[in-house]
Amino acid sequence: MLAAIIVAYVLIVTARSPDFLSLASLLDLIRSGAAWTVVALGVLVVMVSGGIDVSFLANAVLSSYVATTLCNLFGLDSLAFALAVAITVGMLVGTVNGLIIYLFSLPTLITTLAMQGVLQGVLLVFLGARPITASRMPLSLRNFGTDVLFEVPLGPGFIGLSVFIIPLVIAIVLTWYLLNRTAVGRAAYALGSNPTGAARSAVRLLNVNLVVYAYAGALAGLMGLMMASDIRLVDPVALVGNELFVLAAVVIGGAKLTGGTGTVTGVVLGMTLVTLLNNTLVTLGLSASWNRFFIGGALLLIASISHYRLRRRNLRQLNFENI
Repeated sequence: MLAAIIVAYVLIVTARSPDFLSLASLLDLIRSGAAWTVVALGVLVVMVSGGIDVSFLANAVLSSYVATTLCNLFGLDSLAFALAVAITVGMLVGTVNGLIIYLFSLPTLITTLAMQGVLQGVLLVFLGARPITASRMPLSLRNFGTDVLFEVPLGPGFIGLSVFIIPLVIAIVLTWYLLNRTAVGRAAYALGSNPTGAARSAVRLLNVNLVVYAYAGALAGLMGLMMASDIRLVDPVALVGNELFVLAAVVIGGAKLTGGTGTVTGVVLGMTLVTLLNNTLVTLGLSASWNRFFIGGALLLIASISHYRLRRRNLRQLNFENI
């Protein structure tokens, strides 16, 4: 269903602007959606386990800020160092989330919402964070946002496939492997489907929480550095507030807020739809202000259809638990 919606929307945009259906548009969509898809994969893992994380963008900003600041402080112009720092910081924040949720049995929404406020406070108050502009960013980070794997001629210039495809593919493969080929992944699905049954089945809740939230934090850190390199700016408030786009993409892709379901393929398709909406509404003659309206509408429509189909299936199977 989601793939059909994407195809139909692409045809509508192409009818309005025939140039849209081209290699250049495809490569641009990959570049603009890569970082968001990376962080959405981390959110998927959390939602599969029955939790929800709304601190991922604040985590992404903090991770990229710390990585860039340390590069400048030590005079290092190293992309590998910046990536290692950003991923480590993000993982540490995620680990703290998982530990707090396990130790105090707090709702995941409240915990991660509080963490979002704490991270923003650290940036805006304790660190005295000011935007890091392109002139103050290491050259390797600026190049990371513009480098391509290959180029093909197009008109008077060239177009290329962004190097962002590399961390995107790695994140897709790792997330699929974690959810489908590891004990923690199976435990996360079990925990999201039936928390009581999972606890009685000797599932180690602490291990699952730590791995799930640490992994989501690591991808948030990676996403933060990718975005900073892409827009050539590290701004304490640049990303926070756009959580709806990521959460909507994950839910549109088939994940439930109650946990137990969700696939990597669904997230990729969901983020493809969200990226298309974010990049093509102007082509249809609408302002960017309509982005949230259409994304919220798509979320409501697909979630309603999915819930209706689930109710019909449960009725046919005489399962009245979730009707």
